[in-house]
Amino acid sequence: MLNDERRGLLQFVPLNFLDVTVLVVDAEEILRDLRKILPAAKIALLTPKMTPPIKKICDDVRADVFIGDIETLPAIAKVFELIIAPKIFSTGEDFYAPLLTLNCLLCDSGALLTKFCEGSLTKAAVVKLLNDAVYKEIHFAQGDSEICLVKACKCTAEVAALKDLFTPEIRAELSRLLHRIEYDIDVAENFRRLIELRDREKIFDEYLSDFIGQVVVHDSAKKFLLEQLELLEIVDDD
Repeated sequence: MLNDERRGLLQFVPLNFLDVTVLVVDAEEILRDLRKILPAAKIALLTPKMTPPIKKICDDVRADVFIGDIETLPAIAKVFELIIAPKIFSTGEDFYAPLLTLNCLLCDSGALLTKFCEGSLTKAAVVKLLNDAVYKEIHFAQGDSEICLVKACKCTAEVAALKDLFTPEIRAELSRLLHRIEYDIDVAENFRRLIELRDREKIFDEYLSDFIGQVVVHDSAKKFLLEQLELLEIVDDD
């Protein structure tokens, strides 16, 4: 039988027999139950220090180990499909930086699981922190006492499904062109290349608009891009 933690954050984790990639941050106590739910997963534990009990748990559940903290994690984008970091809102005062680091480590359809004490933080404050760190879909559940459980997805379910329609190489090229336009680098030339890529790969308008919303940070740049695409559609229709 799963222990009480299953009724905590692990309630967000459905049984899955695929080899999903999971990072657990400083929470070795959930590894045994997590392995029962995800028998084929590639699990890694990030822990400040290795101890004999932690080593035994990791050996038993076949989990890799990183020694250190979130700041020392390798800067490899889009590695994990699930990150479980229960203590992120109870350690230190700068929540934004670690939240953003973990977001970068999540794949497009990935999610972060964490929790906070409602006596220390409000849901509104947590939503703002997660939004600032570019999480797009946030779910809450009640834990024990004043503990609130959180599932924060990197993308909305709809956008994650859309992103799967095109290869990582095409998405990377889209991101590169959009960022160059956003930061005013050869705007006319990069917009021309953006349209060429759209036409060549048959990227439909809904996908491109949603992608702009996910990738482009500055509202002024989003507005510019969407307006230019709308003008182009009017010209094409004529």
